[in-house]
Amino acid sequence: MKYKHQSKKATDKKIMFLISVMILVLGLLLSQIRNSLFVAQPDRLNLVFYGQDVVFYSLDLENKIHYRISLPSDARVKVPGGYGEYRIGSLGKLMKLEKAPKLLQKTMSAALSNFTKIYFYPDSELIYQHGPKNAMILPSLKQLVSYKSNARLFDRLYLSILFLFQGQEINQNIASLVITDKNNDRVWQSNNFASKYLGYWYSKELRGERANVQIIYQKDYRTALLLSNIIEGNGIKIVDLSENLQQRNNVRCQVDYNSIKIIKTVDAIVNFFQCSKNKIETGPVDIIIRLNSLEKEWEID
Repeated sequence: MKYKHQSKKATDKKIMFLISVMILVLGLLLSQIRNSLFVAQPDRLNLVFYGQDVVFYSLDLENKIHYRISLPSDARVKVPGGYGEYRIGSLGKLMKLEKAPKLLQKTMSAALSNFTKIYFYPDSELIYQHGPKNAMILPSLKQLVSYKSNARLFDRLYLSILFLFQGQEINQNIASLVITDKNNDRVWQSNNFASKYLGYWYSKELRGERANVQIIYQKDYRTALLLSNIIEGNGIKIVDLSENLQQRNNVRCQVDYNSIKIIKTVDAIVNFFQCSKNKIETGPVDIIIRLNSLEKEWEID
């Protein structure tokens, strides 16, 4: 009798354990779905696929006005973080050596002046020497499923469905903007590109909030200007860049804002740059971005 009681007790514990595991797994799945593109669905999504062909996509999820840029592997781009210039085709090796895949996201955002939110790349140190082989193709299922990425499981599923059903509508191709310098190197023209294609990556939601933003930096105006171009490229208006030598490089960036009416703009900046946010009085502007450590992280040589 005592043995049966102990056996039943052990069985009950196993059942409770299995139920707990199922609840945990279900909770994790629901959390992933809640934070996925299926639910978030931004009106515009920027992403890049790195490999033999380096292709950037800007997808309009409302009006289906999609853009595509094929980036030449032999063109040099500035890599934020004080790395100087690298050829696009060697970014994968740099990411591998530094163990910093976000360098791809930062470099593309800096080169194209927008929030490049999602990136895919192969687990390889290969250096790609030549230009695009077939820039007009869409991402393969292999890239979407097996490439390393900051996209979650349900994001990969969402993008697979999107490219499957809307792939034929991605037909607006933007030419790369490079020059050949005195050393016969091809160099990506970030500033000219930002001026020429300003407005192409605008988010209707962010543009609609009409927030005015001030950036406060410590000493590096060039980095502040770079970040200004990236933020403005999404439809957020930058009205001032101000120097403040008392900014602290050992503190995370901070976004001060004065109203919940502009919370989508605030969250877009906070989420992309991983800043803290603080609702306080901000004077004549709606948002103040205090760069702090961000100035060093996005430094360009």
